[in-house]
Amino acid sequence: MKHQIQHKEDIKLLVDSFYEKVLKDDVIGFIFTEVVPISWDEHMPLMYSFWESMLLDEMSYRGNMMVTHLALHKKVRLEERHFDRWKQLFFETLDAHFEGEKVAEAKKRVENMAALMLYKIGQSEQPGFIQ
Repeated sequence: MKHQIQHKEDIKLLVDSFYEKVLKDDVIGFIFTEVVPISWDEHMPLMYSFWESMLLDEMSYRGNMMVTHLALHKKVRLEERHFDRWKQLFFETLDAHFEGEKVAEAKKRVENMAALMLYKIGQSEQPGFIQ
């Protein structure tokens, strides 16, 4: 039964379910399995914290996702199709488990993040780019 995103357990379900899809995905899975040696014991708590900050106003995330993705782009060219697939999988995960205003908020935030990352990635390829 679908419900609203209200608690840390909801964020954990969202993030865990999303990464189950990502790791099997033909378009972006390789980034997580081949390009970057991810320590899942470190990565998953960061993702929980990030989404708790985004959707539950926890303000527990202390990282910089833009710097992380710009560094990743230097290892593998991140393209619009990668972000489109990320959004698709994230939206599918949201819709499979949840309903309500936080779902709409999450989708809006994902759209904005993807647009900003693509813009910054494009800027990072220009001479004189400063993070």
